[in-house]
Amino acid sequence: MATTLRFSTFTALGVLGASLLLAGQTAQPPQTAPATGHSAMSADAHLQMLSEKLNLTDEQKAKLKPILQDQEQQLRTLNDDTSLNQEQKTAKKKALHETFHEQINAVLTPEQQAKLKEMRHEGMKKGTEKKDQ
Repeated sequence: MATTLRFSTFTALGVLGASLLLAGQTAQPPQTAPATGHSAMSADAHLQMLSEKLNLTDEQKAKLKPILQDQEQQLRTLNDDTSLNQEQKTAKKKALHETFHEQINAVLTPEQQAKLKEMRHEGMKKGTEKKDQ
């Protein structure tokens, strides 16, 4: 359970960080290259990336597509919500990401879940390295 909690926390933070970058880009012209993390992708691009990296079956793709589309729409709606301050948005994004990660993992095999966890962990390390530079 500790591993699952750690995975969810790291994953939520990684996706949250990329989402915050994406939210900042809509408010002002980007001053650097756009985020390349999976959360900055459209649902279709995200599905394509997952398909290539995890060797998804057609059945898995069909199940994941509506999940990823729902995630993209909910995050876009949340980013556009001017009634919430940044702290409230951050908390809601974290909860959304945890829910979506649970839904995505439910579709994947244990091997695919492990590979996805590894990919997210590597993404978190890269994000931390960029901040330190």
